Parts: sequence; C-alpha cells; structure tokens
Amino acid sequence: MNKYLWAVLGVWLGLCGWCWADEASHRQAVEELFDQIGMEATVDQTVQQVAAALTGAVPEDMGYHDAVAAYVNKYIGWEALKDEVVALYLKAFTEPEVNKIKAFYGTAAGLKLLDQTPGISREISASVHRRLVEHSPELMQGMMDADFKVFKDALDLPAAEAADTAQ
Repeated sequence: MNKYLWAVLGVWLGLCGWCWADEASHRQAVEELFDQIGMEATVDQTVQQVAAALTGAVPEDMGYHDAVAAYVNKYIGWEALKDEVVALYLKAFTEPEVNKIKAFYGTAAGLKLLDQTPGISREISASVHRRLVEHSPELMQGMMDADFKVFKDALDLPAAEAADTAQ
C-alpha cells in the first residue's frame, strides 16, 4: 500500500511540476512579447497622458502635477499593472498563439503595425471628437426635447387629475 501511495504521489508531483514548467514557459513567452512590442513604454506613455489630462487645467505652481504623476504611476503604471496584464494574456492566448504573435511582430508587416498603430489611434480619436463636436447641436436639441416632454407631462398631469375629479 505504501509503495502504491508513493507512486501516485510521485506521478502527481511530476505532473504538477510539468504544469508549473509549462506555465512558466507560457509566462516567459508573454513577457518576451511585451518586450518585443514595447508594452512597458506604451503603458508608461498612457500613464503620462492620463496624468496630463488630470492636471491640464491646474496651474503648474500649485504642486499638484507631481502628486498626480505619483498617484497614476502607483496605480496604473507598468509595475502596478504588469502581473494583471500578463494574467490576462495567459488566459486569452495559449503559448503557441503567443509565439505566433511574436513571430508576426518580427515581420515587416508586424513592425509596420506597431509603428503605425499610435498614429492611426490618434486620428481615430480626433475623428470621433470632431464628429461629436460637429453634431453636438443635435444632442442638445434631443436633450431639450426630452426636458420639454417632462415639463409638458408635468403640466398636463394636474389637468388630467382635475378632469377625473369633475366626473
């Protein structure tokens, strides 16, 4: 009985070790992908943009800029997010898929995608902003119509109650 228990335990530990090794390899592949695509620099740039947006209307001499930068770095900087982002990639992509993604980003097309994506994203954001501003009168009219309907309905309510009472 003891030999059987040790054999089962040995097989189980061996399988667990294989799983851990596989997970370590998978994690390493994800981290290599992040290095290849400059994920840390991208996140840090986004953090700087968030900090700038948060302090944009605050005068420089009030001392808030450093406090906001420290705050966003602490909670959404790469070091704060890395483990969570790695876990998301581990869940979303198998190790062979991560390796294929890495291979793609090693091609001319992959490098061009990395190079062009920030500019394309900025242009899309500018287009979205332009369209929202351009068509804001339509939104304002819709909101005024909604307010008018609520106001009108409120005015009609007592008249309807008076008619019911008269009968």
